[in-house]
Amino acid sequence: MEELAGEVKRRISIVESYSRNYAEYLHRGDYAKASEALWGILNNLASILSLLHGGRPISRHDELRSFVNDLAAALKSEEVVKWFKACERLHANHNFMDKDTFEEHRAEAEKLIYTLQKLVVDKLRELGISP
Repeated sequence: MEELAGEVKRRISIVESYSRNYAEYLHRGDYAKASEALWGILNNLASILSLLHGGRPISRHDELRSFVNDLAAALKSEEVVKWFKACERLHANHNFMDKDTFEEHRAEAEKLIYTLQKLVVDKLRELGISP
């Protein structure tokens, strides 16, 4: 359990770093970098959830997609898949996106990130692990 808690705390620290960078890039209007930071937040939150449920960290895009699809099925939420697709569009097209398109996808991506954050906090509490 100590090893798990250590890895979770390490990844939470990474999420916090990406989150600070994301806020800074948004402030500067650097949508390409903001998109990259969002993807990092998403990947690490999903990895934390995977670890907390006895899985392993997520290292590839197809693993992340599969994890999110499984999560959406478990939550009975098609919205989760929709939000993930917005994240994928940001990730794939971050260098070619205008501000309005970025903002549209960003709003969806942030919904997924908020949902994952809540799930992480709930699971940490259930397991008695403090972040």
